[in-house]
Amino acid sequence: MSVPEPCLVLDGSARAGVRVGVLQGGRWSGQGVSADGALESLFPCVEGALAQAGVTLADIQSFALCVGPGSVLGIRIAALSVRGWCALSPRPIFVWESLVALARGALAAGEQAPFLVATESRLKRWHALEVTADGSLGVPFEAEAAELNASGRRVIAASEAAQEVLSSVVMVPTPWATLPGSFALPSFLRTESRPDALNVANDFATWSGERHRGSA
Repeated sequence: MSVPEPCLVLDGSARAGVRVGVLQGGRWSGQGVSADGALESLFPCVEGALAQAGVTLADIQSFALCVGPGSVLGIRIAALSVRGWCALSPRPIFVWESLVALARGALAAGEQAPFLVATESRLKRWHALEVTADGSLGVPFEAEAAELNASGRRVIAASEAAQEVLSSVVMVPTPWATLPGSFALPSFLRTESRPDALNVANDFATWSGERHRGSA
């Protein structure tokens, strides 16, 4: 899918850290990266990426956002920021999923299917997705490390924590560098006017201000 450029790309899905990039001409023209949480670092990363690319927020023609699975807080801070900017000046919003990016990046790098891809979840659990022998992608699920180890499959991961608990792990770089190429793949991106965090575990609710209001 072709996105209108310049496109501001935001990924707050990691357990720690934020990545922001400006996509122009099919490559990164500016990037902002921080190891801090999204609450502290998202806006400085946005400012840094825009400055490096030589554009302003008003120049941005579209947004692309990782919806996870991953850090619900980081994803929602990025999602609400994008939704706010688009409320002020409507522009298309595209989303992608972290496990799909990891899987597509591994296949592009020559990893032979079948295998699993995995990212850290909560409570020492893992988000995972199966890539079948023909390269098809399964449905994201959440599992204990022991379950992934018992699967008998190689597990592709970019998190250093994976080396400590996954017995058949194959470490790869984060898929951020290859995202511009992945964006061109069929079905990698989809449009979403009100993006929110992908809920694999199905045990948290969409945020609503109602629960934070006092009684009348």
